Amino acid sequence: MESDQLRYPFNMTRFFVPEFISRMRRSGEVSDKPSPRQSKAMCNLLLPAYLRKGYLSFGDLVEIAVSTSRVENQALAERLAYEILLDVDEAEEEAMSEGDDAFLGLLSQKSDDLISYLPMEEEPGQGELKAVIDSDVDLFREFTGKPDLGVGPGEDELLKVAIRKYKSRRDERSRRRLAEYLKVKLLKLGREFQMSAEANRRPILRPFEQGDDPDDIDEDRSLENIFDQGKGMDEVGYGDFFIRKRNRRKRSIVYVLDISNTMFYELDGLTSIHYSVLSLVPLLWGFRKESFGLIMYESNSHVQKSIHEDRDVDEIVDDLLVLITSTTAEVEKSIRGTRGTRTWGGTVPTTSLRWALRQLKESDVRTDRICFYFSDFVLQDPGDKPQTENYEIIGRMVEQGMQVVACVSPLARGKIFSPYTGETLLRVEAAGAEVIETSTPSDFLEGLQVFLENL
Repeated sequence: MESDQLRYPFNMTRFFVPEFISRMRRSGEVSDKPSPRQSKAMCNLLLPAYLRKGYLSFGDLVEIAVSTSRVENQALAERLAYEILLDVDEAEEEAMSEGDDAFLGLLSQKSDDLISYLPMEEEPGQGELKAVIDSDVDLFREFTGKPDLGVGPGEDELLKVAIRKYKSRRDERSRRRLAEYLKVKLLKLGREFQMSAEANRRPILRPFEQGDDPDDIDEDRSLENIFDQGKGMDEVGYGDFFIRKRNRRKRSIVYVLDISNTMFYELDGLTSIHYSVLSLVPLLWGFRKESFGLIMYESNSHVQKSIHEDRDVDEIVDDLLVLITSTTAEVEKSIRGTRGTRTWGGTVPTTSLRWALRQLKESDVRTDRICFYFSDFVLQDPGDKPQTENYEIIGRMVEQGMQVVACVSPLARGKIFSPYTGETLLRVEAAGAEVIETSTPSDFLEGLQVFLENL
């Protein structure tokens, strides 16, 4: 699944531009309402992109909406642009694909002759763009009036609303639209997490203390500090020298993702797969420069990438997003091609955990070795004899200096699953794993950042 598969004809501007301007004008967050010039600028700036590639992309439309908006309104502009693109119906897209040549012909005329704007008539709390078009194509009114998603600000809420909106749509274009939106947002979170994580790995200067290695002294900064204070040689003390704190070690990471049947159980429109993938994608993207492996499991284990294997990270992200937009049957088909004789959909993590242990044992011991285990942790029925090997493997990882992070779906804490997960999560923690919730991607990454800083 490639993001550039989602391509729009130039006729898309007939819907997108007026709808975007209309929503910006209706928004109570905008004090200085967009002018008609912004709509003309958007069309003019989108034309070169279309002529260069032969189509407009999801990103082209969002970028123009943001770049032509005032700086203080750009966050809102980005959000409204995404809402509009996610709200397009399949029938409307088909209608837009017709008549590109005729519509481009309109743009060849002088824009001042093409569009003349009437004075705005505003009622209290309303502002509606009105235009007269010198043709039979009503550019600025034909597709306006579609309902807003009604979403407040915040990346996490937008992600969840997008999934709820599209979960029942089974056509391929709707899936690609949802996947592209999620990819853009999640990779943005991943880049922010990466910058935060890297900031903690840069060398930090601190005063020299007795017991530190003199070879770590930063001579240039130390001399600069002494000269700035105007101290003589007899006045210089230990604290006047600066030591450069060593970089943190590189990381070797294994991601274990549960794709069993319970992970697709839906509560309030979302599943544990949704929560897990929404947190896993930005984490994986933020750590894409580290050595990592990925394995999925249900009744069987499915290695997606070993630690020492080269594979395009962008492709892995696309594969993970397929899990969000697919049913369990579709996931089974995409992973193993056709149905076989083996049982599909059960919960058998043991083989995957053993694989994760082997992968980390084979990694450089000088790296920080971490296993991120994403699951709802419904590993046994209430009252059943626990499968102790799962916890023993986690314990062996910890004993051998590896870190295990249990990334827990919020459904695991709910009334339906808590009788199944309560004892399991206690055993996971007792084995030495760190437990972090995946209720929202940003909160998950924030909690993870605290954990990493304490390594």
